[in-house]
Amino acid sequence: MPSRSTLLGISNETIRNPYDEKCRGKRVDLMAAPDRRKFQVRCDAGSSGRFDVGTDTLSVRVGQRMRAGKEEEMWDSVQILCKEQSDGSLTVEVVVCHPDWEEAKTIAAIHSRPQNDGTATPSLKCDLQLSGAAGLRRASGAE
Repeated sequence: MPSRSTLLGISNETIRNPYDEKCRGKRVDLMAAPDRRKFQVRCDAGSSGRFDVGTDTLSVRVGQRMRAGKEEEMWDSVQILCKEQSDGSLTVEVVVCHPDWEEAKTIAAIHSRPQNDGTATPSLKCDLQLSGAAGLRRASGAE
């Protein structure tokens, strides 16, 4: 019986091992400078894997298992939101969520102005917007 490549009219020289160095595409380092992307994220999820990427906008949600009454559920307790503002500055916001709160609380906002290249001071500003001890304490009964 003829081989599959013979039936398809493909020579063995045309068929290459995809793991052969000549056939692999060029590897691109998404974090390499000079990169015009505005944000980067590096995630290490243990045995589930890693994720590294540069991007112009970013939204990350971190969920954790919790109990609501007799049921267990995943709750997005932390969100990280990254975006460019209308003036060209970049903002990373850290938001904390709790099921007992009426709304999520922004606990930090980190601003940068990468377009300001003539200043001697770092262009990174941190606003810690803690909502007060009452808003960030553990819920009653939480261990």
